[in-house]
Amino acid sequence: LGTSALQKSLAEIIQGELAKVGIEVKLRAEEDGALVQRQREGRFGMIFADTWGAPYDPHSFVSSMRYAGHADYMAQRGLPMKDAIDARIAEVLGQTDEQQRAEGYREILTTLHDQAVYLPISYLTAISVSRNNVANVQFGSTLFDVPFEVMHPATGKP
Repeated sequence: LGTSALQKSLAEIIQGELAKVGIEVKLRAEEDGALVQRQREGRFGMIFADTWGAPYDPHSFVSSMRYAGHADYMAQRGLPMKDAIDARIAEVLGQTDEQQRAEGYREILTTLHDQAVYLPISYLTAISVSRNNVANVQFGSTLFDVPFEVMHPATGKP
């Protein structure tokens, strides 16, 4: 675990649920730097990861799976079909036919699902808080994109 309160809460829930079926999970808190190092070296049994979301996924998500030192690569490295997954990812990333690309992503993600590599448990939502004297507050295309250029003072608002 890193310093995320959300990840700590989720880990404790997973720990409690697995204990019910006799699986002991030991949680280890790490400073962010140490956590990144453990991720790069594959020294973890379970690790949390977020995707970037639209418009970057699934492209950025699967692309990173091919690089040693990335948590996804490390999580998959013991799979007997790891080389085939990486080759398929390379094919899909170069595919220009939308239907064939979608089929390739389906194959990759189905294989990973069948191998129980990932446990999709949650997603982040974007929350906006603004004063009523600011108009046209919107969400951007990603969690990290705030389109300030479209916001403006609301007329007649204090």
